[in-house]
Amino acid sequence: MLIRPVESTQDITKAYEIETSVFSKEAAATLEAFHMRKHVFGAYFLVAENELNHQIIGVTNSVKIHNKELADDCIKQETHPAEDGQYLCILTIAVHPSYQRRGVATELLQRIIELARKDGLKGIVLMCEEHLISFYKKNGFLYAAPSSSQHAGIQWHEMNLIWK
Repeated sequence: MLIRPVESTQDITKAYEIETSVFSKEAAATLEAFHMRKHVFGAYFLVAENELNHQIIGVTNSVKIHNKELADDCIKQETHPAEDGQYLCILTIAVHPSYQRRGVATELLQRIIELARKDGLKGIVLMCEEHLISFYKKNGFLYAAPSSSQHAGIQWHEMNLIWK
């Protein structure tokens, strides 16, 4: 498996297709949001590619924000990114259903952690659904609190990995 930055409009489209195959229509980001994330925070917009057939099988994207407290608007569609932010907010980690439970999400997450540390950020924050809490805990994240976000009618949970 190859983890690499998104390079083209076709990559964005494939990443978006994975997002919409994993999340409900209400919870998934828009294609326009994916384009914004690539334009503003391309270094944190990565895909996992199957090296045998060069198929994109997973995606992660994030934006920098100013503080570690997540507001309702930090999840998915409406974000207030900050190019000079000191924290990374992971907005998506999604793996094509045919490739789930093969370590793809873990590799994507580990690469994002590595990039954020290398870039001197203070930490990473995110909101996830309840069934993903253990995944993030296994990868070093701490549970912060149930989120006040009601995005897509889902109960989200805030998690963080702070090192500074």
